[in-house]
Order: sequence, then structure tokens, then C-alpha cells
Amino acid sequence: MSSIFRFLGQSLPHFKYNSFIRKHYDIISIRNFSIKSPIKEEYLDNLIKDKAFRQVLDDISKVLSSTAPINDSLRQIEDYEEDKPYMRKSPEAIFGTKRIGWVILPDWLNEAVLEIVKEYDKEMIRNDAKRIYQSLRSTTGYNLKSDVDFKDPIMGPCKSARNAFKRFALENEVKPHILEYGTREAIAYIAGYLPIAYGPIFNVLTELKSRIPDFSPQSVMDFGTGPGTAIWVTHNIWDKNVSNYLGIDISESMLRTAEELLSFQPKEDRIKNIEFKRYLSYEPHQLKHDLVISAFTLNELPNDDIRENVLESLWNRTNDLLVLIENGTPAGFKIIAEARKRILNINKQQNNEVELTIDNFEDKTKSTTKYGAHVVAPCPHDGICPLLGSRNWCHFSQRINRPSYLMHTKNVKNNNFEDSKYCYVILRRGQRPKLTTGVASTNADKPSLNADNTRDLTVKAYHWSRLVMPPMKRSAHVVLDYCSKTGYIERGIIPKSQGKVPYRDARKSIWGDLFPHEPKKPAVRRYVPQYVEKINVKSREKDKMRIPSGQRSNKKKNQFFKKKERREKRDDNVELSIAQYSETVDFI
Repeated sequence: MSSIFRFLGQSLPHFKYNSFIRKHYDIISIRNFSIKSPIKEEYLDNLIKDKAFRQVLDDISKVLSSTAPINDSLRQIEDYEEDKPYMRKSPEAIFGTKRIGWVILPDWLNEAVLEIVKEYDKEMIRNDAKRIYQSLRSTTGYNLKSDVDFKDPIMGPCKSARNAFKRFALENEVKPHILEYGTREAIAYIAGYLPIAYGPIFNVLTELKSRIPDFSPQSVMDFGTGPGTAIWVTHNIWDKNVSNYLGIDISESMLRTAEELLSFQPKEDRIKNIEFKRYLSYEPHQLKHDLVISAFTLNELPNDDIRENVLESLWNRTNDLLVLIENGTPAGFKIIAEARKRILNINKQQNNEVELTIDNFEDKTKSTTKYGAHVVAPCPHDGICPLLGSRNWCHFSQRINRPSYLMHTKNVKNNNFEDSKYCYVILRRGQRPKLTTGVASTNADKPSLNADNTRDLTVKAYHWSRLVMPPMKRSAHVVLDYCSKTGYIERGIIPKSQGKVPYRDARKSIWGDLFPHEPKKPAVRRYVPQYVEKINVKSREKDKMRIPSGQRSNKKKNQFFKKKERREKRDDNVELSIAQYSETVDFI
């Protein structure tokens, strides 16, 4: 309608409820023809002769000039407030989400890195960064000669890049090695890896703050601080609530780089009480910290014995929370899982002696000593990790923004983002809070909790399942693979018939979220086949165990075995096996 009035050179009639039309008319009102244009006169003559068009204009004029009372729908449109959007997810789902969007480094930190790296040769930085990347790839934990399902976590899921790296690693025999960080390596680290490490740490600590809103650390220790990455993240999240920081790193060049970055911090927001050391002190009365962080460090220790000693020392210095983060590789996951298992075993006896109720959880003055330990995230249980020893591993992803210096270091021109994969665990002193009444979640159509009741959400979130894979959205249902509070990997289906709230939460959930709803039907427990070296299971008798009886016809079985024989001829060196078979195996 507005186009008709615009073409005729007339102004849009005043109407109380045509604000959108009037706005559209005012913005794009451009008269393409002059008043005495012959094309315009011919077009007007044709419109006047059209009876249908004249009838439409008459109807429009009647509606515009009508003084009829305003109906309810127009009142709702007029009273609508755009500053209060409709929340499509339940309060529980919002509380349990890990979605934080892209992670961008603070402006002062980006400017500091640019000022430091501009004094060095760009080609030298790029070559040193390649050595760091190669060192990280060499310690991923992949067995390239036996793992046919190899996926490169650095290059991503691209098939050509994966095959190229696999071929390069096999030809050059890259052995696992760890670099010693000098001045050149420290500069290459902040130019080529600082943003990649910053993103996962920011995601984990943001989740920690949302899961435990009352937690506000007074002292923070960062083991393996490097250029102070975890310290900058902690300061960004808790700001001035932290009284003192302690950064420990064996590389003196890294510590000097961290101090140089600190000098670029704005004076009004600069950290005052901060100390950098090269070694942990072994004093009889050790100073404990409310928050102890070890990010991308345990994997660089020489052997398991040193790693266990360092882990115990970190736990002894932890007053409340210990955060461990490693690369999202099989080796990183194994380190996190073993560290989690060891700390829980150390405190298992104390866990059995003291029981913490919800009342004790709320009132911190009742008990000054915390016995035992429990997992805050990502696990909803304190049992053995169900993926430990399998060919799959628990890891997550965080997208980061690539600054200009990172793009130059990696020689990237198009994509200004990157997905950083990581494994983590958050351990806290004390027993896991228990529910006294009710269940962890309900299947009602309406949310059962108030969004402002963070105490109930905090306690209930300890018993929600964690999505270990991206949701599979299907027609009228969503398939979820998650780690449940029972300590197993399960697959649940959330159908549309279960209700609007569970179904909408399932469709809006992402990889890594806590899911508060139970499936409509009992979930299926997933068993993951395992790899065992030097055992050949190419025999057809064992292969038949991987085909559930009654689910394949003889024709399909023959096709299956023929394809398998062709694959074996292409690669006779691949030796796969399944370590343990239960009586019934649900093969993924």
C-alpha cells in the first residue's frame, strides 16, 4: 500500500496503528519519476480504469477513516514491550548452558601483545610457533599406526588435512617431545597460542561462576601460568574481589613476559598483589588458596610420578576449588581422568565419614573443615569415568576470535575464528550436595523452578546429565548422548509429545550443556568398544559378536563380511580389538 502512495506522489494518511508502514514509507520514499512524466500519466490512466483497484482503494479509505473501537489484538500490539523478550528456554536449561559465544581477548591484552611482538621478526615468530604446534601434536596420544579412526584435533575434521598430517607424521616419525620455553618460544607463544588457551579457561571459569554464584575467591594460584593467561581470565571474571595472585612457571622467560604484559594493564584496573615464582615451595605449613588453576601444564611434565606428586601438592594447597584444564586430545583426557580419579580416591575415606546436607551447604558457619572431595563439572557423578580406557574421550569446544597477530602467525587470511578443544575437571572440597526431597528434574510442561531461586538450581544442577556429543535433531524428537548421574554414557530421546519445555530445551541445547530433563522412556546405556594392542580379532567368529542377533538378515551379514574383507586387504597392518565384551554389547 505504501508503494502505491509513494508512486502517486502522495503522503501516507495518518493512522494510529500504521507506524511500521509509515516508517517504511519515510525511509524508502524516493520518487523515481517527475510529476509530468508520460510513463507516470499512462500508469495512472490504467489504474483509474481498473475497477478492482478502485474498489481496493475505497476499502482502504473506509478502514482508515473508521472510528471503530480498538480490538484486543491491537491493544496487545500497542502494549508490547520490546525490552522484555520471550524466553524460549526454561530457567533450568539457561542455568545449565555452556554457551557464551565467541571469546575475545581484552583490548589491553591485545594491544600489549602487539606492542611486544612488533619488535621481533615475523618470519622467526612464525617458525617458532610451528615448533610449538608440532610439539603439541606430538603429545596428543594418537597411535597413528593402529588408529583407523584418527582425527587431528589441531587441524579439525577436514579429511584432506587429517590425511596430510597423518602421512606427514608417519613419514617423519615425529616422536613425542616437549619444548623448553626460552625468549623466542615465549614470544611465539603469546603470538600464536595465547588466545587459543584463553578461550577454554574463560569458558570453564565462567561456568564455575554461574554454577556457584556465592563463590568469590580471595586468593588464586595459577600453576604453569606461562604469560599469566589464567590470571588475566580470573581478573576479568571476578575483577577486584581477588586479594592476591600467585603465578608459578619454571620458565623464567615466560615469567618476564607475564610481567611485561602486566605493565600494559590500565592503571585504574591493574592487579596490585601479584607474585611470580619458578617453583612450588615445600614448606610444612603451606599457604592455601581459594582457587588453584592448572591449565595446559600437567601434559608437559616429564613422567607420571612427577605428575602425581605435583597433583597432590596442588590439592594440598587448595582451600576450596581446584580447576584442571588440558588439550582436548586423548592424552589430555587421560591426564584429566587419572587426576580426577586420584584425588577422589585420596578423599574417599573422608567422604564416607562426613555427610554434608543441604542445610550445611547453605550455612558455611556450621563447619569450617571440609572433608572429602566431589566433582563440580563436567561430571554429574563421582564414580569412575565411563570413557576412561575407551577409544572415545570426553572433551568440549570453545570458539575464539583470532586477533590480527594470531592470523599473521598462522598465515590465515579468511577465517577470523577458531575452535579450541579442551578437557577439564573442577574439584571441590567437601561432599557432593544431596537432594533431600523431590527429583532432579520433572517432565512438566511448565518450569517447576523460579529463575531467581539460584540456591535450588545450584543444588539440582549437580544431578543433571552432561551432553558429551552434539544433539541429533530429528523429526518431532531429539536424540541426546549424555553422561548421567548413574555414572554411565546413556542415549535418551526427547519426543515432542513429552511437552513443550523439555522438547524446546532439547532442541536449543548444545554440546557440553547440562540437561535438566529425564527422557520420556528409559535411556539406553551405551557401551563403547575398546582398543587393545597386539591382539588380532579379524576372525569372523568374533566379528559376529558385533552384530546383534535378530537384527541382520543372512544377506546383510554376507554383505557386511565382504566389505570387511575388502577393508582388511587394503590395510593388513591394522590390528583392532575389543578388550572386554559383556554378554550383550550395544555397539556404537
